[in-house]
Amino acid sequence: MKSVLRWALLAGAAWLPVLGSNTVAIAQSTGQACTRASLKAVTDKFFTALEAHNPSSLPLAAGVKYTEDGIVVPVGKGVWATAGKLMFRRGMIDTQKCGTHTQAIIEEDGKPMLYGVRLKIDHEKISQIEAIVVRGKGVLDVKAILDTKDQDWEGILPPEQRSSRLAMIAAANDYFDMFAKEPKVAVPFAKICDRWENGMQTTKGGMFQGKEMPAHNCSPKGADLAHGPRRFLVDVETGTVVAYVLFGNSWPDFHMFKMRNGQVEWIQAYFDFAEKKAKSMGWPAERAGL
Repeated sequence: MKSVLRWALLAGAAWLPVLGSNTVAIAQSTGQACTRASLKAVTDKFFTALEAHNPSSLPLAAGVKYTEDGIVVPVGKGVWATAGKLMFRRGMIDTQKCGTHTQAIIEEDGKPMLYGVRLKIDHEKISQIEAIVVRGKGVLDVKAILDTKDQDWEGILPPEQRSSRLAMIAAANDYFDMFAKEPKVAVPFAKICDRWENGMQTTKGGMFQGKEMPAHNCSPKGADLAHGPRRFLVDVETGTVVAYVLFGNSWPDFHMFKMRNGQVEWIQAYFDFAEKKAKSMGWPAERAGL
């Protein structure tokens, strides 16, 4: 009942401006104002520079930090030295936090590499770059991702179809807390909800590890798995929220959720499913409401 009441309170004024006073406080504390156009322009420059192996062409802040799967890598090393042609890209923009998230597929040595990246922009310069990189056997089904290219993740939703920033964070956060034998939270999934993990669609239905999996059902109910702290970017206008998390306290991961009319319709996830467990995401925790 408490969960239902919380959702009702959070989603009740879904299309109204959210975090009004808090937004002002954040803008004043950072001393900057970010627009969709400016953040998209920086993200475009980032991928052009990555494909050209030329980070010097970017507006980088002093002391910029770059990680790949939770490990600090000097800008210009790692994927910067191996990235080939950009095969696929979709993204979201968080004007409140001056950040962007992109889900991409990049060619590397003739093979597809899954690349998710979070950018933090401070006064028009990139100060943080956090990448989730998946190679080899971890890339489960590239075609399945490409088959979703016509899904509209980036179109601006009509105001009446949007959810508040807090409601979107709550949905993403509760998703990870549903990985329990007896979940104490619930997520407002659409009647038809689909999820892709490293390309594999995991909502086709049928049997998986001896259990029957309902089709088009994104609920992870019954899976007992703990996760690390979550950090979020939210794009209220497009209905997209992303969580960066140490999945299962083992694998650097992002889960990107598409919401419309207060419900989660699609989930796209990348995670570095390495045998060696990661110790952390390499970034400090943050307050979920920001």
